[in-house]
Amino acid sequence: MTKGLTIARSLARNTNHRIIGADISVSSPGRFSNSLAKYYRLDSPHGDDSEPYIDSLLSVIYSENVHLWISCSSVLAATEDGQVARLAQAAAKQRGRKFEAIQFTESIVEKLHEKDKFIDHIASLNLTIPESYRCTSPDEALKVLLRAFNDKNTADKKFLAKPIGVDDRARNAMMTLLPCSTRDETTTYVKSLNISKTNPFQLQQFISGAEYCTHALVIRGHVKAFTSCPSSELLMHYEPLPAYSSLSLEMLKFTEKVAQDGGEGFTGHLSFDFLVEDGQDGDEVVLYPIECNPRAHTAVVLFDETPEMAKAYLSVFNDAISDYNKSTPVYPRAPTRSYYWVGHDVVTLGILPILDALTGKGSWKSTIDDLAVLGRHLVYWRDGTFTLQDPVPFWVLYHVYWPMKFVASLRSGRAWSRVNVSTTKMFEG
Repeated sequence: MTKGLTIARSLARNTNHRIIGADISVSSPGRFSNSLAKYYRLDSPHGDDSEPYIDSLLSVIYSENVHLWISCSSVLAATEDGQVARLAQAAAKQRGRKFEAIQFTESIVEKLHEKDKFIDHIASLNLTIPESYRCTSPDEALKVLLRAFNDKNTADKKFLAKPIGVDDRARNAMMTLLPCSTRDETTTYVKSLNISKTNPFQLQQFISGAEYCTHALVIRGHVKAFTSCPSSELLMHYEPLPAYSSLSLEMLKFTEKVAQDGGEGFTGHLSFDFLVEDGQDGDEVVLYPIECNPRAHTAVVLFDETPEMAKAYLSVFNDAISDYNKSTPVYPRAPTRSYYWVGHDVVTLGILPILDALTGKGSWKSTIDDLAVLGRHLVYWRDGTFTLQDPVPFWVLYHVYWPMKFVASLRSGRAWSRVNVSTTKMFEG
């Protein structure tokens, strides 16, 4: 994934340390990076059994005498990586050797990753939250949604139904505004979601406004690196906000409050998704946190040309960290480039618009506009994977990794709806 590759390249360029990579994929593009001294393929979890994955990762940490593990896990392994951090730190302490992990323990991951627990935690810090309800049955959801047909004060209020766990199919439709225009439509839709105790959903107030995301490196409750950028449901373009803009500073302030509350045992990557309601003027910004990712965010690519990020990671070995109010986080160096993925843009801004125009589904005017955007990205933006100094991962991504994934999908008959080139995730159809 891009985030692991970006961090490995930064450490390799700006430190003298030996960098080791590990992933569950045999064709991971990052394994071919010249930033890595060695690569290990980890065992995949077997269904609900994550022990093979945990044991194989611990084996690498022990056999290589790793001093610093920087986790870049996906959503599917966040909790397991928390277990690894706890077990590896306990073993290192018992053996009297130095070991640090940029990874929250599983209890912290669960509190921040689960949407309902995250909202409850943020509310406990007296921070603004959108109106939210955890639902374990269709009746619980309908009890909230059908109020709009009886109460004029709530008639204009809309909600989104989001799966609390990982559910690609449900996520594809979770932008449906609820309640629908009639009671029957609302009831039919809610019952189609298969809400249950084992598949809980969260009803979250719909906020009409721009979406933003953040990425932060937090060490012992201190924010050591921070960036923010506009976001979307499938984010493939990264354009940094000015570090000292009112919006960026408010998101940093929010992140610092969560980090401070975590205390000395709060170390890891921390990312938030925010909505900013339309119509806000001036420097007064009200943020609505909608999701937390207690793991590395692909927005870390914005630090690609920032050597200070490597130093921020190594600060975990400092016995004493400067006073929180006096420490300044590392920001991406200005001027910061914007990032894209050429494979994604060639398809979405080139091939598909041309095919739509040829078949009459789209206009040539919009196609020309899309091609102009593609041209600007090719000339002025930077690809998130390609560098002249380390070109092989880029080649492997498009000529090995994705072809293998598509062939495997065809062989298994497993349907997919879209792909995220930057995270190498294929969404189930």
